[in-house]
Amino acid sequence: MYKQYYAPLPDPGAYLARIGLNPDDYRKALHPELPDSPSAYSAPHTKEALDTLVKAQLYHVPFENLDGYDLRREVSLAIEDIYQKIVVRRRGGYCFELNGLFFALVESLGFECFPVACRVLFEGEFPTIGHRNNIAILEDGKRVTFDVGFGGPAPIGALYLDCDQPQTSGKFTFRIDRSGRNGAFRQVVFNKDGSESPLLMFTDQRFEQVDFVALSAYMTLHVNARFRNERVLNLLREQGSVAMINNTLRIHDDGVLTEIELKTPEERKRAYIEYFGMPAESLTEL
Repeated sequence: MYKQYYAPLPDPGAYLARIGLNPDDYRKALHPELPDSPSAYSAPHTKEALDTLVKAQLYHVPFENLDGYDLRREVSLAIEDIYQKIVVRRRGGYCFELNGLFFALVESLGFECFPVACRVLFEGEFPTIGHRNNIAILEDGKRVTFDVGFGGPAPIGALYLDCDQPQTSGKFTFRIDRSGRNGAFRQVVFNKDGSESPLLMFTDQRFEQVDFVALSAYMTLHVNARFRNERVLNLLREQGSVAMINNTLRIHDDGVLTEIELKTPEERKRAYIEYFGMPAESLTEL
């Protein structure tokens, strides 16, 4: 009944190509020194290798909730369905889809990893669980958390989980704080004026893939859920990022913010194609 949530990634090579990485670089035959991998591909099980994968994902696959907001339908978390949407049709997704499929990629490359559930702390002091990220145990035994589905501000690589010192990732500095409620880890980000703002709260307790099905349904179908009431897109770019909140396109380019109001469905579709890299043929339902 639940096997579809644990299915292996259909084609790790196609996924690597989708995020701009040469699949041949990961072929075990070319790198016999690499750790064993469940697939024909592998990568060193190091933070540096994981950082490369995370950054590539964030620069190529947009965060987007068009299925829930525009089409008013529940998204599927079955691995095959997410793979078809993100890799084959070159769409994006939101946290449960993005982190679910990326987890399958990392696992296919031989990393030891497991998912965890999170509370998004800027939504309240102790909000409902509404996000997932992942924890990996590296070949040196150190644990890191990695997340490709938060939007922003967010790390562009993995963060050491058991380190309480500031960690710089991209343009921001983060810290894992273990003083949260019930001893939960708390990830915080330094904002531009130097003060800390809490982002996520999670424990290091392993969750199962199937645990996110009901949570995802709530986030897309419940009358009060954010992703039912607000269109949200985001994608990193070399010069900054591009985002859309409802009908407002926000382009961050070398520190300069430009906002464009998109008044019609046609204008929004053009933005999805031009700024978020989604092909026209994947947007016919919108």
